[in-house]
Amino acid sequence: MNNINLISAKWLQLLVKIRTTSLQFLCQYNPLYKILLSENLYVNTIKHSPRQFIGSIKNPPPMKPAVLKILTFCLLLISAASCKKSDTGSTVAPKTKTVLLTQNAWKIQSVGLDANKDGVAETDVTSFIQACKLDNTYSFKTDGTGTADEGALKCVSTDPQTQAFTWVFKNSESVLSGTFSFTNSDATIISMDDNKLVVAYDDVSTSSHLIATLQH
Repeated sequence: MNNINLISAKWLQLLVKIRTTSLQFLCQYNPLYKILLSENLYVNTIKHSPRQFIGSIKNPPPMKPAVLKILTFCLLLISAASCKKSDTGSTVAPKTKTVLLTQNAWKIQSVGLDANKDGVAETDVTSFIQACKLDNTYSFKTDGTGTADEGALKCVSTDPQTQAFTWVFKNSESVLSGTFSFTNSDATIISMDDNKLVVAYDDVSTSSHLIATLQH
């Protein structure tokens, strides 16, 4: 029986420690902490026997309204802080067009003919583009410069492997203009995201309105 009482006492001490630690975490203000501990059922019953402690749990003394209000206020503060942190963490600012354009090199994936210039390609003409142009990559830098790389295939064997170009946004970033070789003219941005860039431009050599899709 003594062993049972000893074990019960140790469990009670552990419960009191857990309860007290929780209250300290909930309200980290010394005067308030003392008030809460003074009203704490577990602290008040630590000096009693296990049987008395169990009886007090079945018939706990009523909590004072002031203490109940304090506990409610603390819980509301914790809930509000958690919600604010969650809301702040879920807000992600969209990337600017400059960031999307310059974060990785681009490569032509397809080219289509847009005869009526409605922004939709009616005919895929990718097969008519030289392979030595389709393997080129275009790297845009934030300072308005860039580099065109010929890739594994060169249309002219004596051409340099890389060539520098310049670029700039126009018309509220709706037009991409520069000296990059796949347009060498103003290109209207149809869409752009992390993985795909779609532009429409006039091909001077063929007098055609083309839509090119580039990817990383």
